[in-house]
Amino acid sequence: MSDNLFSSIDFVGQCLVDEERTRLFKKAINKIVKKTDVVFDVGTGSGIMAILAAQAGAKKVVAVEFDKFIAQIARNAIALNKFADVISLVTEDAKKCVFPVKTKFDVVIAEMLTTGMVEEYQVQAINNIHNQGVVGQATTFLPYKQDTHITLTNTDFTVYGLKFPMVSHLWKWHDWSNLKVKKITEPTLLNSVMFNNKIEEVFTGLISFKVKKGGIVNSVYLTSETFLADGISVKDTEALNAPMLIPIKEFTVEVGDVVNIKVGYIFGGGYNHFKVDRVE
Repeated sequence: MSDNLFSSIDFVGQCLVDEERTRLFKKAINKIVKKTDVVFDVGTGSGIMAILAAQAGAKKVVAVEFDKFIAQIARNAIALNKFADVISLVTEDAKKCVFPVKTKFDVVIAEMLTTGMVEEYQVQAINNIHNQGVVGQATTFLPYKQDTHITLTNTDFTVYGLKFPMVSHLWKWHDWSNLKVKKITEPTLLNSVMFNNKIEEVFTGLISFKVKKGGIVNSVYLTSETFLADGISVKDTEALNAPMLIPIKEFTVEVGDVVNIKVGYIFGGGYNHFKVDRVE
């Protein structure tokens, strides 16, 4: 990942103690995983998802983690919880790892998730397993879909009396009461990423908005909802799908205007590749 935002053990720990995220994933895993299933856990981190799959009765779990230090932590947790006979952990890059011939996965758990899939390499990791043919029509993906919405906004980027227009992760555990964000439009679907098929890794979309409040547009606001299983989805939690505030080149609009915006980025490419332009 070009931004290197998720390489530290700190974020792995935050994900582990995020009770809402973990509870919903556990609920989905218990609903999906059967005793005959071979499960692939993409980017296992602490190992919690692999352990939950084994706990749910999976016949075998293959977990992949790129970071050697984090992988050892997961390996220790797997052993301590007595699942070493079910879970095998491979220290490799999920985007490139090669599987033995005839490998087939019944369930794929992929929690390399960020809002809009901008900052994590989940799309590339999912495409890797599709390219190798280790998944098929019968494979269940958890999550199976992520929807991202975009809103045109006006933001006062003043901090400590100074102007700091920068990309911001609006995590729940921060106090954002002093952040003044005015929504100029209603949220509009930016993209819907389905993980059960190969995904184009470069996204370009033309989004049309009707202006509800006149003023200066100087930012966009992104939110994501991740669909884990039938009837189970998750929006933003303490460590997942933080709403994103992104400064853009400003322009003025009036109530009733129809504004067309071109959005382009590389899944997993970070916000340095995230482009928003008005189309006149």
